[in-house]
Amino acid sequence: MDSDIIELDEMVKKIKASTELQKKVGMGVIDEKKIARAQELIANNKVDFAPIAKPHLDELSRAIKDTAGLRSPDNQKEILESYMTPIMNIKANAATFNYSLISGLAGTVLTFLEDIGRYDRKVVQIVDLLYKTILLILASKMSGDGGQEGKALQGAFQEVCYKTMKKLGGKKRA
Repeated sequence: MDSDIIELDEMVKKIKASTELQKKVGMGVIDEKKIARAQELIANNKVDFAPIAKPHLDELSRAIKDTAGLRSPDNQKEILESYMTPIMNIKANAATFNYSLISGLAGTVLTFLEDIGRYDRKVVQIVDLLYKTILLILASKMSGDGGQEGKALQGAFQEVCYKTMKKLGGKKRA
């Protein structure tokens, strides 16, 4: 076992990190009060997420409409990317603005899209379901994790994605 680690260690190419960023921002310990204040601002964020999500939701809606009726297109990778880009943006922004439920749902669908790796009408249905669910969550101002309903919703999305992936033969995750 130790010899395997040594062999692997010898195979690893070590790259010295650039100190450029360190020169710009400095180094050292960040004051605990500043960290606590930043966390408080994030947790108590009252910014309306809907206007921030709108351009990404519009982009996702267009992608769904443009691809919903296709049959075995040659550009499957581009189609999946047209879904994934706005979903990634929604996921990242939702977490920042205290919509962890939306972020979690988007993450589930992103993993599904990566694992399935191809276009199918069932894929479009799942992406459309995510789109409509996000609209509903925003309309009802269900921020945070959504409580019990949010957990149930997250579980249902995971189940639908899992069953669809199993049916369509996507990659299996450990």
